[in-house]
Amino acid sequence: MQDLPAAAPPSRVEAVDALRGVALIGMFVFHLTWDLGYFGFIPADFPYSPGFMSFGHCVAATFLGLAGASLALAARGGLRWKPFWKRFAMIVAAAAAITAATLWLFPDSFIFFGILHCIAAASLLALAFLRAPPWLVAAAAAAILAAPLAISSPWFDAPWLLWTGLGQIEPRTNDLRTFFPWAGFTLAGLALMRAALARGLPDRLASWRAGGGFARTLVLGGRHSLAVYLVHQPVFLALVYGATLVAPPEEANYVRACEAPCVASGAGGEFCARACGCVVTRTKQENLWRKVLGNTLSPEETARFEGLSRQCARETAR
Repeated sequence: MQDLPAAAPPSRVEAVDALRGVALIGMFVFHLTWDLGYFGFIPADFPYSPGFMSFGHCVAATFLGLAGASLALAARGGLRWKPFWKRFAMIVAAAAAITAATLWLFPDSFIFFGILHCIAAASLLALAFLRAPPWLVAAAAAAILAAPLAISSPWFDAPWLLWTGLGQIEPRTNDLRTFFPWAGFTLAGLALMRAALARGLPDRLASWRAGGGFARTLVLGGRHSLAVYLVHQPVFLALVYGATLVAPPEEANYVRACEAPCVASGAGGEFCARACGCVVTRTKQENLWRKVLGNTLSPEETARFEGLSRQCARETAR
């Protein structure tokens, strides 16, 4: 890998690129963990645990906030419209490609409004606030963030309105960053950077230069975050799938066998994945796992296993 130039282009701030690079690492951790759970190398319910889901939300909020901050930086002295629309077209094209690919691979849970879709929509909204006072931008951000709590109606459960985030059902999809509340983070990033610009803080940020190899790699990744985003998950899936060919995980086979009748009964795919993953975890804790795999449970152990299965279903449904 070649070293980065000593000075970043005038339109960029290396500290912002580095922070986006840190967010990329968080994204790697989140998606790789999800892949390991999907293929059975770790408990299938772990990627759906509240703590880990919160981690994923923090990563997404960081990307959306940085989109707003970057727009404020790009608008210094007047927004250059040609680069903006070029970047916007690239994001829209990438979002459309993800929708098409997931519709082909996962037709029951394809991505119809993921983070790239949200960044594109939020960027259009942010254009209206480029010259607004930072307090007004912050107020709009707060309103969007709070909207799902204040405005929620079954009317928004219509398929063509699921992207809003104001409905009362949880659509089945592999990634969902609805306009409300997630676009609020983009406006929040715009407001913070606008306020910082007014106080001269970016002048100090702009003077920072990545010194070590790791920092320069973060900056490089942050500058090309869209390309990294599009490439990383296919690479991870290929690597993890390749690992299953070398050492097939027992959990994956069990969870898939468990999920099939669960989904056939009418339950959602996410519910079934979490419930079946819970069963694996609990049977291991009760020292029943090897007997479950070998189908050698005694009548008493079968009763314990069935009780654990019912308990996992109740806990998942909460």
